[in-house]
Amino acid sequence: MSMPTLLKALFGTGEVSLTANQQSQQLVAQGNPSYMETRRRGDAWTCKTVTPATALVTIPTTTAHLEIYNNGSRLMVVSDLYMWRLLGTAVGQSESLWAMITTAKAIPTNDALVLYSLSGKALITPTATSEIVTSEDSTVIANGWQPWGFPSASLGTTTPGTGQSVPIDGKLIVPPGCSLCVAVVGNLNTASSMHCGASWDMVAATQAS
Repeated sequence: MSMPTLLKALFGTGEVSLTANQQSQQLVAQGNPSYMETRRRGDAWTCKTVTPATALVTIPTTTAHLEIYNNGSRLMVVSDLYMWRLLGTAVGQSESLWAMITTAKAIPTNDALVLYSLSGKALITPTATSEIVTSEDSTVIANGWQPWGFPSASLGTTTPGTGQSVPIDGKLIVPPGCSLCVAVVGNLNTASSMHCGASWDMVAATQAS
């Protein structure tokens, strides 16, 4: 089957010309938003903390405000990290969002933080044997915490304050038996309370050894 015939059979279009640059790299045009095909699989989820936590006032080491453990056989490909301030104080505040991927570890204590679908499926409440196990304020072993996105700052009051969402776009991948850990770092650990969360896609792929 010729290439034009194959393209027509696959996509219902007529002949399509293929173009390459001087380095023999094929030139293509993206027709849909970048995450459409991934999300069309219908296996994208988001999870956030339920209990407000005070921000850490140092680089995270053994404390994760949110731990999401991959208890299955697929890869957990992180798309976004996010946080927001539930309560604040009328003093200058600044927070940053940190995350890391652990090495292989034991399943954390299951706090049953709900998984919400990003494609209209029913929510999932994890159990200790679910594909994903979620935990709050867990103790972990530091494995390269890194800040993501830009710090947020405000002169807030006791009402909900600043928040941010940071696109990760697959730069963080959680293999089976490992966890995504998220923490909020700030200049104050009193008179404020924070929430954080993450979104990801479950992908049937293996990680290179």
